[in-house]
Amino acid sequence: MKPRDKNRGEIHLAELITALAALRPRDAAQAQRIAGCLGFGLAAPDLTTATQPSERIYDRNRWSSPSQVGRLAAKAPLGFATSPPAEARVELPAQHLASTLREIESAAASDTTVVPSWISSDYQRLDRTPGRSPPRAALFPGRTARGVLSAALLTLRPGSSLDVDALIRCVVQGRVPRQVPRLPTPTLARGCQLLLDYSDSMLPWWDDLRQLADQLGALLGDERVAVFDFDSVPAAASRWPAGSSEPTPWQPEGGRPILVATGFGLVRRQAAHRAGSDWQDFVQRCAAHACPLRILVPWSPAYWPTDLGLHADLVHWHPQTSAAMLSRRLGSEYAGPR
Repeated sequence: MKPRDKNRGEIHLAELITALAALRPRDAAQAQRIAGCLGFGLAAPDLTTATQPSERIYDRNRWSSPSQVGRLAAKAPLGFATSPPAEARVELPAQHLASTLREIESAAASDTTVVPSWISSDYQRLDRTPGRSPPRAALFPGRTARGVLSAALLTLRPGSSLDVDALIRCVVQGRVPRQVPRLPTPTLARGCQLLLDYSDSMLPWWDDLRQLADQLGALLGDERVAVFDFDSVPAAASRWPAGSSEPTPWQPEGGRPILVATGFGLVRRQAAHRAGSDWQDFVQRCAAHACPLRILVPWSPAYWPTDLGLHADLVHWHPQTSAAMLSRRLGSEYAGPR
């Protein structure tokens, strides 16, 4: 190759022949081998023998179209396809094999006019009258419910007896009392507001919630019990007054006791449970209106929340709870109904 052709990207046949002559082979066989290494042959091809074509030298500047020979050969001819040739018939053996099949005797038709014997026989019919469910055991049994609810809801008011100790203190201090001091006496005259938690977590106690409302109505009178229901959030409680198309939202009434029956959303035994901000706000709202707050919890005390503060008094809603237990817990001197 000439020096000016060093940067060329193509090698032509003349250049290959020039390179073969420059190598100066010893004989024709060596020249044939060198030419084969360079990618061409020196002898004419033998057309009588089918030889595999040699691989074409790669040239990136040459575009090669895909061969159409294979696809044209594989293309089916136009028109209807001929049916495949029939397979050769296989001759059956000449001997006959013994058969083991036996004829099945046909069964006699059943007579539908014959009455089965069991129809006229004596048997016990099922009683169609529904049975009576066993009575449900109340969480506050009837023998203790009156005393327990009274001890939980009583409030104090000035009684008819004079408070002699308070009068003596006024005389000693040299001041005249504005009102004659009297000893306080417990009363249920203020009634209560009853808030019932009808959330999904309280589903096992829904019957007990309705029974609790009936027990309070029998103790205080229906006119002194305002029943509200809520779903997990006590401050969102409401009631449907008779003849009203809109619910009445719950509002605390100053000094009136509030009784709440709830499970605080517990669905399984979970120690150290926290009630949450909704309950904390509810307790603070009751304390701001000086409303005594009693919360009945069906779970044992080990699962009660610990973040409600001192104003809320939690009571175990259980048959073993007694009025004396509540009196000692709440610091009351009265445990009987009035």
